[in-house]
Amino acid sequence: MAEQISMQGLDGLLRSLREAPKAVQGRAVQTGMRKGGNVIRDDARRRAPKASGFMASQIVTRRANARNRTRAGVGKGGEYFTVGVKSGRRRKYANTKRNQRRGRAGKSYVDRGWAYYWRFLEFGTKKLRANPFLTPAGEAKGPEAAQVIIDETWSALNSQMRKEGWR
Repeated sequence: MAEQISMQGLDGLLRSLREAPKAVQGRAVQTGMRKGGNVIRDDARRRAPKASGFMASQIVTRRANARNRTRAGVGKGGEYFTVGVKSGRRRKYANTKRNQRRGRAGKSYVDRGWAYYWRFLEFGTKKLRANPFLTPAGEAKGPEAAQVIIDETWSALNSQMRKEGWR
C-alpha cells in the first residue's frame, strides 16, 4: 500500500561507521537519520491539504521500534526511521470514582484525536480521487535527505568520537 524509498550511495559512510567503536555508531546514525527524515517531513507538511491544518501538524518522523526494525530487515544495530501521519494511540481510563462506577477504570480506549483520514487523501477511495502528499515529498526530497543524512552523520560521528576521546 505505502511506498518505501531506499537511499543508495552511502557506501563510504557505512564503511566508516562499521570501523567506528560500537558506543559511537548508534547515536550518530540516529541523529543523521532523524534530520534526513525531517527534511522529507517538512516538505510533506507543506504539501498536505490545509483545510484546518491539523493533518499537517500530525506528520512526524519516527524511529521504528525493535520489532519493526527486525521486520524491515535492517539487521542487528540497524536504524529504521519512518515519515508518516501519527496514528491513534491507546490510552487508559483514569482510576477515578466516576470511571469506577461506570466500570471502565483501568480499561483502555483509542484516542480519537488523530487524522485517520490521511489515507483517504493519500491513496484515494472509490469515490475520492487520490491527492498524494507523502509520496511526492519522499520522491522530491529523497536525494536532499540522503545528503543531509550523510552530512549530519559525519558531523555527529566526529563530535561523538572527540567527546569519547577516540580522535
